[in-house]
Amino acid sequence: MTDFRQPPLDDPHDVFTAQPSVSSGTGDTSDAGPRKLSRRKLLAGLGATGLAATSVMLWNGDGSRSVLADVYNDPSRKIKPVPRHAAGCCFLTTIGDLRALATPDPDIVYYVTDPGQEGFFSYDPLDTASTDNTGTILVSGGGARFKRHLSDMLSASWFGTKGDGVTANTAAFQAALNAAAGKTLYIPKQTGPFYLTGQLFVSSNTTIVLESGTIIQALDTLSRTAPYERLLRLKMVENVVIRGNGATLRMNKAVYTSGEQAHCVDISGSRNVVIENLNCNDSGGDGFYVGVYEVTPGHGPCRDIILRDCAADNNRRQGLSVISVDGLLVENCRFTNTNGTAPESGVDVEPNGQSEPLRRIRFVNCLSQGNAGQGFLTALLKPTRLSPLIDITFEGCTTRGNLYGFVINSAEEGVKAPQGEIRMIDCTAEEAQSSGFWDISNSSDSLRRTYVRCRAINCQTTMAPDSVYGFSASFVVTCSTSRPRVSVGNVEMIDCQSIDTRATALVKHGFALKKRSAQKIGDVRFFNCTTIGGNQNTYLIDSVAERVAAVHIPQPRHEVAASAALTFNWLEAAITNQPALGNITLTLPVAKAEIRYTFIVDAAFQMKLQAAGSGDLLTPDGPKSYIASSIPGSTITLRGRADLKWEIVSAVGDWLTDSGV
Repeated sequence: MTDFRQPPLDDPHDVFTAQPSVSSGTGDTSDAGPRKLSRRKLLAGLGATGLAATSVMLWNGDGSRSVLADVYNDPSRKIKPVPRHAAGCCFLTTIGDLRALATPDPDIVYYVTDPGQEGFFSYDPLDTASTDNTGTILVSGGGARFKRHLSDMLSASWFGTKGDGVTANTAAFQAALNAAAGKTLYIPKQTGPFYLTGQLFVSSNTTIVLESGTIIQALDTLSRTAPYERLLRLKMVENVVIRGNGATLRMNKAVYTSGEQAHCVDISGSRNVVIENLNCNDSGGDGFYVGVYEVTPGHGPCRDIILRDCAADNNRRQGLSVISVDGLLVENCRFTNTNGTAPESGVDVEPNGQSEPLRRIRFVNCLSQGNAGQGFLTALLKPTRLSPLIDITFEGCTTRGNLYGFVINSAEEGVKAPQGEIRMIDCTAEEAQSSGFWDISNSSDSLRRTYVRCRAINCQTTMAPDSVYGFSASFVVTCSTSRPRVSVGNVEMIDCQSIDTRATALVKHGFALKKRSAQKIGDVRFFNCTTIGGNQNTYLIDSVAERVAAVHIPQPRHEVAASAALTFNWLEAAITNQPALGNITLTLPVAKAEIRYTFIVDAAFQMKLQAAGSGDLLTPDGPKSYIASSIPGSTITLRGRADLKWEIVSAVGDWLTDSGV
């Protein structure tokens, strides 16, 4: 392996003797010590790999530390010894001296020694147009262009960034980002409290690597009126990677007392973007935003975006807003302590129009905690039947200590009803102030919502008992008065659990289907949904509910000892007279489509089933008002019909002898 610390030069003594700095006068140093090494000989000695490594300062010198570590991790920013490559083999100079050089030599390599900006430059006599960006191109007063020898990595410090918490670095950072197109930009940790900058734009085909501990803070003057400004913008770009290594982008949130659009990271109309291990905190809007802000019409939505191991804390509007995307993976991310302006959610998935897609979206193993609003909110006010099919999955996600846990709301009906599916799989809502899972104002003919193995644990922490929206329940399907629907529903819950382990239980019902005004509730299916702890009813089901099914294996049993009026809360249960000490009458509610009950005679007393209206029980002997049996072992299952009649699905034993109109 080539030893880049001592390249094979013609005269080995040349490598040990430094040349004096270039003068701003004539530039004639012909009498000043050892001979100069030409650019050609230097390149031949270093080789392409050696020069590239030296230019980006990643090689090791004589000591045990790398130049990268010495330059960027030294809080004192002391001038380090000149690398052995530069000593005697080229002119040593500064950026100021090079810009003042009157007679540049295209055959000479110049080594800039400014701390944090070190590197090799050569004069390019064929370039008369490039702009001085401090980092990779320097322009002298006479118009000479000096080009830095580059590998595929640049350092932001080359462009004059200062992390003193006072200097505005907008121009320096933007110059670095522009020069990094097609390359990797390294941002070293600041020497002071943080970097300060205005709005920045990232180019396509760029990788950004931030050193651990780096803090970049926005100026307090980002525009809060259109056109809005954000700290870091990925606008209509592609193939961008940001590796945060735990670095933080943030704002001075205290000054953002109005507006909601001052985001930390804005990804709009971009594709193939990966952001890893980056914190976005204290913004005047969202930590992360994925949408189409200022995107040229026809350009298209975001596509194939990944947020992994990221965090958003104490943002004003949302930790993450998702407006428009086809392909989004949010994995192992945390969204915490959002507060300031509605909806104050950890995550808000909410398109601004019917043409904006919500497709191939997956949240995996994410946490939303301590937000003033919802943990994970999906708001569907704008999509219609003409919108792209909605496809969203939350898998293994957890909410803790939010107003609500997981919320899906406002899917309209008829021609405005969006289609598709939202799935929540193995998700957990803990200690929500109200319900853990809240499905509100989503019409029965809109997209399906499926909950699989979801758990609500110790929710309803602060809401009034039986509140008009929470109903003291863990899982709720309901409607709001502000967004009424003819019918809400199209929900399926599989193996879900309502758990209350507190000494004084606050959850009364596991699963609630309740109207708010004149709505109907339909097309809801429960499979093996259960409650644990407290004294919870499994179901709280409104009398308007229809086409509601529940399957339990084994089937739950309700024991009745005396005559009673039945409600839908005992949906699909096996109702037995086991504890009865005499004949009992059970009054059926008005029948609704697909509502079912099973009755079992265990005690040797008559169980009479009384319909709400005359002739509402359809039997082989004609319409009846009641049927009854007193023979132990007799069973019967009744199913409601759309015409408000009860029909017999199956029967064992004689239920018709003691019947009548």
